[in-house]
Amino acid sequence: MMGISKKLETIYHNGQPDGIRSMRRSLSTMTTYVIPRPLLGEAKDISGIKRPGIYYLINEDEDNNIAQIYIGQTRNGIIRLDDHNRSKDFWNKAIMFLAESRTFTLDMISGLEKFAIIKAQASKRYRIENSVIPKYEIDEYDLVSVEEIYDEIQFIMATLGYKMSDAKTDSFQKQVFHTTRNGIAALGVYDGEKFEVLEGSQVSSVLYPSVPQSIKQQWFTALKNGDIVYQDNKHYLRKSMSFSSPSAAACFVLGTSANGWTEWKDKSGRTLDELFRRQAEKA
Repeated sequence: MMGISKKLETIYHNGQPDGIRSMRRSLSTMTTYVIPRPLLGEAKDISGIKRPGIYYLINEDEDNNIAQIYIGQTRNGIIRLDDHNRSKDFWNKAIMFLAESRTFTLDMISGLEKFAIIKAQASKRYRIENSVIPKYEIDEYDLVSVEEIYDEIQFIMATLGYKMSDAKTDSFQKQVFHTTRNGIAALGVYDGEKFEVLEGSQVSSVLYPSVPQSIKQQWFTALKNGDIVYQDNKHYLRKSMSFSSPSAAACFVLGTSANGWTEWKDKSGRTLDELFRRQAEKA
């Protein structure tokens, strides 16, 4: 059954696909602004960019996944980012969700900020730079509106290639694959483009010479950030991690070179190769 169609209009203010963009869904009163940090000053000239709302400061890894994120609220739109430009070094892009005051009251902004932080922490997909969750109490009558607005934010973030939902919830909706080679027990999901190793998966404590340097660096960075934890003489993922290919994910987990297309199997023992590549050839 086909889903409901959605229309999203995008303006490329620099005429460049990776420059400043503003986006709006049909009939929505909220506008999304995507602002690369080097273009922050230029973005201040855009009409409507000083309205209230919430924003995400993100740091992307080499695969364009969110590695770090900070969520905040603003009553003056882009002007709020001046403080972060001076005080926070980690971010390279800001994504702002701004609306008219009658849509985003101060209570609504505070509730939306808290809700977005809670959702980001629950997703366990990336490092959250917010040290505390706001103490603001979301009124039960506002909660429905907050959830509706967040659903729109989540949709727009997905169109930009950023997953915001709980990785574990996603895994129940997708086919889960596993590997148990060398005593390593790990689980993951594949969306046809990227392979995501799920939170709680075991990863090898030894990295052999055959592992590419980029994967080794990713492993040690995850350990340093606390995304890999040591427990009961084994290493485990404390958050889900996304990889550009099934083989990169298998190398990371097993600590050795591996063909992810044959390494990852479903509960019936069928490999990714059988389920994706061979099925595509038959089609």
